[in-house]
Amino acid sequence: HSPLTVTERNHHSFDPFPDDGRVLPFGSGATVFYNYLDYQFKNETPYTFQINLWFTEKCLEGELRINEELNYAYHVFEKDHQFLKIGDEFYRKNEIWRTKLMKFEGGKIVATELITKNFARVTYQPEN
Repeated sequence: HSPLTVTERNHHSFDPFPDDGRVLPFGSGATVFYNYLDYQFKNETPYTFQINLWFTEKCLEGELRINEELNYAYHVFEKDHQFLKIGDEFYRKNEIWRTKLMKFEGGKIVATELITKNFARVTYQPEN
């Protein structure tokens, strides 16, 4: 996460795969999927950012670079995660939160914000 301003974020209507190998909470990233809108942002900071993307054998991966080190960092986490069965279908819901921490002040939290709430149909059989 970064200080870039999110201008558009679209929720997807389904969760296509289980969490095996997932490194961020469900619904916190952006999906690259043909013909779907997902995530747009703009730079309202004094910093210069660079986005690098590349393909691995299984994934599209990327990194966000900045022209100078920031004195803060972000931590993204999930709250209130649940699988729900409604009729014959399963759904998944959660909230994605973000804290802003001061890197050179012992990780002092200076802000906490709700980023998004997710609710999506699950296209696989959840465990338990």
